[in-house]
Amino acid sequence: MIVYLQQSIQYKVRAIILVAGRGSRLPKQLSKNPKSFLKLGDTTIIEKLINNFYDLGIKKVALVTGYKKNKFKKFRLKNFHNKKWKKTNMVYSLNKANSWLYKYKCIVSYGDIFYEKKIIKKLLLEKSPISIAYDPFWKKLWSKRFKNPLDDAETFKINNKNIVLEIGKKTKSINNIQGQYMGLLKFEPKGWKVFKSCLKKDYKNNYKKLYLTDILQKLIDKKISIKGIKFNGKWAEVDNGRDYKIMKEIFKV
Repeated sequence: MIVYLQQSIQYKVRAIILVAGRGSRLPKQLSKNPKSFLKLGDTTIIEKLINNFYDLGIKKVALVTGYKKNKFKKFRLKNFHNKKWKKTNMVYSLNKANSWLYKYKCIVSYGDIFYEKKIIKKLLLEKSPISIAYDPFWKKLWSKRFKNPLDDAETFKINNKNIVLEIGKKTKSINNIQGQYMGLLKFEPKGWKVFKSCLKKDYKNNYKKLYLTDILQKLIDKKISIKGIKFNGKWAEVDNGRDYKIMKEIFKV
């Protein structure tokens, strides 16, 4: 099983990290560089993300850059650049990597999160066209980040077959939240083609301001199955200075 997994990763799976954003809600002293350059122990978030993929045998890693793209040159990775990063969101950035997503199985990770690499292993073993990682114990993390977790948390409903039923909507009831989407997902080429078809047919390719959860919910509405992959390990995301402090506490650095 281990040998098979390593071979399948190395030759068939690629990784894409979305790092186009600036991180404008961080304190000024922390936002001089792209958000993924925040230090986490003796290195940076982006370096840790890249190394996690390398450790699992994923040698083909690409970045979707925007703000201060030249900072990323030192990694010598494939660079899909989003020139319109100031006025666009995640969907627009992700579509810049279309040439990879159309041909290869791809793990897609936001660049302002960090997580234990065991969740990548779980995604790699999943064969669904689209699969997303989620945290069923989200309230513990959100309670650290917000006085009222519902101020930021979004709906996430899943059935007993681990098929996502709802994602990304605002709610005033905790009963509508069975987990939180982590910003980590996997596309099989077939899944990406369905995603692209949705952009064309349902949004007329007008998707500059759309979030990934917007498209995922649209696909769910169209009866497209999206698999939820449960993660009960350590992870955190950085949206502001408080989040950064929490991330360092979680990973004890």
